[in-house]
Amino acid sequence: MGFDAERSARIAAAQEAALPVWEATGDPDTLQLFLKDNGCHGVEAVFVTMGLLNCDLAEAQRAFFNAPCRDAERRFHNHVMDLLEEAADHDA
Repeated sequence: MGFDAERSARIAAAQEAALPVWEATGDPDTLQLFLKDNGCHGVEAVFVTMGLLNCDLAEAQRAFFNAPCRDAERRFHNHVMDLLEEAADHDA
């Protein structure tokens, strides 16, 4: 997936800043807390996670959404998915 230069730069900077945290702990929850506390959210946090964990999108999303500090994002995501499912059911 391609991003504009500004977003790519933010992802690279966040990944560089978070690397020592990841290397020191190896803990996805601690990584997510660091990212959240440093203003890295949503898609950018998932892509930083992919880079640091050297994993695919699905694994990075699991690390993101399963982190306790990402509860609000998880609830929002689940709510949107429920609404989309309801809308699809109404269209059928």
